[in-house]
Amino acid sequence: MYALTYKKKSLGRRLTTFIYKYKWITLVLLLGAYQFSSGIYIFAKAELAQRLIARAWHKSLDFNEPVKPWPWADTYPIAELRIKNKNWFILAGASGRNLAFAPSHISATPKPGEQGNSVIVGHRDTQFNRLKDLQTGDIISVNTGDNTHNFKITQLRIAHESQLEYMENHESINGINLDEPSLTLITCYPFDSVLPNPTHRYIVRAVAI
Repeated sequence: MYALTYKKKSLGRRLTTFIYKYKWITLVLLLGAYQFSSGIYIFAKAELAQRLIARAWHKSLDFNEPVKPWPWADTYPIAELRIKNKNWFILAGASGRNLAFAPSHISATPKPGEQGNSVIVGHRDTQFNRLKDLQTGDIISVNTGDNTHNFKITQLRIAHESQLEYMENHESINGINLDEPSLTLITCYPFDSVLPNPTHRYIVRAVAI
């Protein structure tokens, strides 16, 4: 009994000594594990949310009225976005809560397909990570329930968060006639940054075709 107790204490002491001696390595490993687990959680939550939002979207088409994706939601899907054979469902209202689950439409801008510049924002580490693969000339399709609208990408740019002209809904900006339907997709930049709130944005501009 004495020998067994001694071995347990000895192992504990050795572990404590190791952690103290290599505390910075231990800290880095713990932070890495935390970041990895957080990333998996965020991705899994976004994927599950898209399934629930998809179900609500199809119900809204059947009932011809907005349907919440879960009972306590203060939003509902307004459109289905399709880029390079990948579909995402867009929520109404670009609040922080909504963005945690899906790309979201800024309510102060026109809805997709309507006259003017419709702005949709999303997180770079979930659905809108795919924006980095887009090129000018690619086609974006938006199904609003009553119609499918196609947009052709005309511009890809990086801007500081303080540059808000890409959200304007009047005049002609960079060759885009905002009297016609247009679409702007926005996510944080750079895509691989470890900072939670980088100061730059990646912007995709597209015009109706």
